[in-house]
Amino acid sequence: MSNLLKLRARDAEDVEVISAVLQDSIVPLCDMAFQVESKTFIIVAQRLKRDAGKDAERICSALTIAGVKSVQTNGIDQNDTGRMLDLLALMLDASMSSLTFMFAGNAQIRLELGEWGAAVEDFGESWPALCAPCHESTV
Repeated sequence: MSNLLKLRARDAEDVEVISAVLQDSIVPLCDMAFQVESKTFIIVAQRLKRDAGKDAERICSALTIAGVKSVQTNGIDQNDTGRMLDLLALMLDASMSSLTFMFAGNAQIRLELGEWGAAVEDFGESWPALCAPCHESTV
């Protein structure tokens, strides 16, 4: 039995789940692509696995978003292909016509969406995380 994550998203609640799962992922800028012809945006993220009772691990996860009309960036030098971005959240606007990736350091990627769908899927083997962020509980 495999413990690789595989999720699909079609609405705001689904995006919230994917955002929570991908929070604190490391995203190499060179591992992002917008395929204009197929209207698909792909990110490979080094997701932080937080399994109860285990030390934190990372695993590669591919996030694919179909139905993308355009991509805009803010605070990201696209020529700096060695840059690593720390993903904070995914935010879908109320009309579900745009999805924004929020990264540490005020960097953002905004996708204009048409008829869209998203999927995230782990692949490969996990490895020990060298460090894991601690978030204070708000409860």
